[in-house]
Amino acid sequence: MGVYVEEALKKAIDALNQQNIQLADEVIKEDDRINSLEIELFDKVAIILATEQPVASDLRHLTGAIRIITDLERAGDYAVHIAEGAKRLAGETYLTSLQQIPAAADDARQMLRDALTAFVNSDEELAREVAAHDDVLDKLHKQLLKKMLKYMRKDIEADIDQATNIISIARFLERLGDHITNICEWVVYCKTGRHVEL
Repeated sequence: MGVYVEEALKKAIDALNQQNIQLADEVIKEDDRINSLEIELFDKVAIILATEQPVASDLRHLTGAIRIITDLERAGDYAVHIAEGAKRLAGETYLTSLQQIPAAADDARQMLRDALTAFVNSDEELAREVAAHDDVLDKLHKQLLKKMLKYMRKDIEADIDQATNIISIARFLERLGDHITNICEWVVYCKTGRHVEL
């Protein structure tokens, strides 16, 4: 499921860079696969809870898995939202270079990969490192917001529409980072039994 989310994010950003509507449509269509996996994994966890009656760390691990599955599904939704934004922007000359967005998306994909590695390996230290990296995505969001607001102040309708779409895409990446941080918090819970805010 994590691999599918990561692939969806890469395709969505490629669709934005290349102004490729077909690629954006692939991301939107393939989201059904991620949604199906959410249901399948949830059902598997429910069966284990009902039949095995796990306790202690096993119960924490399963509880954490349910929450992580939900965060992964939401991350997939953000890839879809970015793809939809790419479709709206297709054919337009961008107001400014969007190099920061692919760089931030690469960071997000690496964070997601590392967060899931931390879950599989019960690696609390890695989870904390990944969560600390979320500041990079927050910073990008703030930078792009300021840059786009400058264009919007010119009060040119086309610029306002494009700037709004770019702000939304940066916001989706920022929210994606928040969901990855949530995954890291559940990794710490699975390992320690403590709820922490990272």
